[in-house]
Amino acid sequence: MKTITIEALQMFVLFTLALLCATEGADQDSSFLRGGGGAGAQQLNETELEHQIITELSERMRPRSLHLGNGGSESAEARQFFHLHHMKSGGTSLDHWISCALQRQRHLDLNAVQVADDTNDKGHDEGQRKGSRAEEADINEKPLHPIIRSSRLSECSTGMYNKCISDEGAGNCRANYDNAATMTYCSPLAVVKYFDWSDADAVTMMRHPVDRVWSMFRFRTNGCYKCQDLKTVYRDMDNGDVEKYGKGICLGQLSNHISRNLLKKINVKELDTDESMTEEEKLEDAIDSIKNSFTVVGVLDQLEESLDLMSYTFPWLSVEIEGSDMTCEFPHSNASPRNKCGSSHPEESEDGKHWDLQKHPDAETRKLIEEHNQIDMKVYEAALAHFELQKLAMVATDEEDTE
Repeated sequence: MKTITIEALQMFVLFTLALLCATEGADQDSSFLRGGGGAGAQQLNETELEHQIITELSERMRPRSLHLGNGGSESAEARQFFHLHHMKSGGTSLDHWISCALQRQRHLDLNAVQVADDTNDKGHDEGQRKGSRAEEADINEKPLHPIIRSSRLSECSTGMYNKCISDEGAGNCRANYDNAATMTYCSPLAVVKYFDWSDADAVTMMRHPVDRVWSMFRFRTNGCYKCQDLKTVYRDMDNGDVEKYGKGICLGQLSNHISRNLLKKINVKELDTDESMTEEEKLEDAIDSIKNSFTVVGVLDQLEESLDLMSYTFPWLSVEIEGSDMTCEFPHSNASPRNKCGSSHPEESEDGKHWDLQKHPDAETRKLIEEHNQIDMKVYEAALAHFELQKLAMVATDEEDTE
């Protein structure tokens, strides 16, 4: 694990102080990042704020298991864990990793797990409990596997998504989500709140906005962006000339999509037309979500450390776990396909079929992406600083547990 830089820690503390000082009506859920309770309370200094943040994160990130139920009539406890999926931010790979870990949990023998748990219970006579539970396990000739229900809601599935957030369809979807132990939401956090999942443990993976947008453009060059250069797409967006492009999520992916996904206070029925929030309010809400809505926030550019953090807090996500021979490695999924745009860009196509886009945008395109993603850029900087604090919090928890 890399050493945490003092500069990154100071950046986050100063950024937090500046944000809180600039915002009088800060969300009450952010209390651990503020000093005192009243208007006249003395503002915490940087050292006190740093300690308070790390203490809160250490508690939030303590390792926990899935509640698996008894494997019979009782399913795994509902609303335990969700992944907020940002498109082209490693989210599909993260989904596959989580899915592997859940499948592995479904194959566990609850009798054997109970025996192991009981023998590690320091509050009881270990020998006696081991014998009694082992006898029960021997009686059950068939393994007793947990029932773990999982579901998902994604804006990519436009028809189902619109049905689920409509007044007519929400009931059927809610019945499904109410019984799920885990969820993937590829949607704003406001939708998570709408379906009463806000209190569940949550993870998300952040990616630099320029890299994410360019990856999205390369992934949907033909279907969404009709083989146009990204500079042309942005020009058309600025001029309101967008009829030629793909519908649904296509153009929204190119402008502050991450911060939109992190909004809790927008109307779920008017996600793309709700203009009740100013840009400053959107920035505040998105950064508050980074700080307060997730158990662990990962950063794709620091993938190994992100997986370490998630596996630390959720040991069932580890590559290997006790009681199973099944391994769950983090995959690389959803690579950009051949775009069939070669005929539109023959000078950049070897075979006349595929437009050979570079892995990174040129300087002009990069500048345009940054200009159209100013909120996302600021949110990402806050996420990087928060990520450093998470690493420090994990170390603090480890040291506390070994004392």
